[in-house]
Amino acid sequence: MRMRLSTLIMLALAQPVLAQTVLESDFTVRTPDSAGRAVTESTTQVPLIEGACYNWHLRLEKVKGEVAVTEVYSLPAPATTWNLGATSATTLSSDRLTATTKRTLTPDGNWISAGWCVAIGDPPGEHRIEILSGDKVLKTFRFDLRLPRLTCPPEIACAAPGAQAVQPPSMMWIWPVV
Repeated sequence: MRMRLSTLIMLALAQPVLAQTVLESDFTVRTPDSAGRAVTESTTQVPLIEGACYNWHLRLEKVKGEVAVTEVYSLPAPATTWNLGATSATTLSSDRLTATTKRTLTPDGNWISAGWCVAIGDPPGEHRIEILSGDKVLKTFRFDLRLPRLTCPPEIACAAPGAQAVQPPSMMWIWPVV
């Protein structure tokens, strides 16, 4: 009887994976400003510029230690490359439209997060990241990768209005994207 009682107590104290409740969520984008300093903002508009990084964030109600999640990242078209190493925890679907990553995250103040950075060959359009705990979807993040509008100093001749180009390092881009 003692063995059973102690087992029941431990089971009652253990946090079931499926019991995760999301209290708050955020999606942030980190890009350099004109001086090269990193700027982070909450937005679902991601500039299609190599090195721009985006992260999802979830604040969970109950957290006891590490949290295991599965991240399912879906693209509107195949990326030309995923740049995954041989030891990557990410697997690709055969059509190269979906990447699945199993993550074990250590919460910080009940927040967990992870992210990606734009790479050459990433497709523009609506992207989606679904975060699961077991079979339960905790949150689905939808965001757009778009080329930014450029703002040019008067001494530099820029492309015609509405033209799309990738930001040269010496130019500053502004939101919103087109």
